[in-house]
Amino acid sequence: MSEGKGTFAVPLYVPLLLAMKFELISSPDEELVADLWRRLHEVGLARLARADMQETAFYAGLLKEGDTLIAAFMAYIFFRGCNLQYLYVDEKHRSAGLGTQMLERVEELARQHRCTVIFGYSFGFQAPAFYTRLAYSEFGRIHDYPEGYDCIFLKKDLK
Repeated sequence: MSEGKGTFAVPLYVPLLLAMKFELISSPDEELVADLWRRLHEVGLARLARADMQETAFYAGLLKEGDTLIAAFMAYIFFRGCNLQYLYVDEKHRSAGLGTQMLERVEELARQHRCTVIFGYSFGFQAPAFYTRLAYSEFGRIHDYPEGYDCIFLKKDLK
């Protein structure tokens, strides 16, 4: 398969559904991602049938010095939880407290949206100890992913 954007037709055997076509899209655009997220969320909301679970939001927090990105986070808020997609701090600015400040912003945002939990993951070569120092606890682990490291799932209860 080639790198970059593109749509690939891939044969898929689906009995009695011969009119269907499977597409594999490399690097889907934001509109498609938002549409699929919306569809999945609507199904979940219908099953939950709780008005207090309806709110959704997607945030990116950026810390810049001029036009230079220094730190950032991305977070989805849904079902009164905050899924921290990632937290980034430029290598030159690490150990200066910026990661903690960015994470505090995420927690503040989550509380404003009445979230009861923040959850995400960190690889063993990244910063799992950073999160545990800030009261996040491990709730799952994929051993040897990527090879030689672990993928650690972390959460912090906000109740």
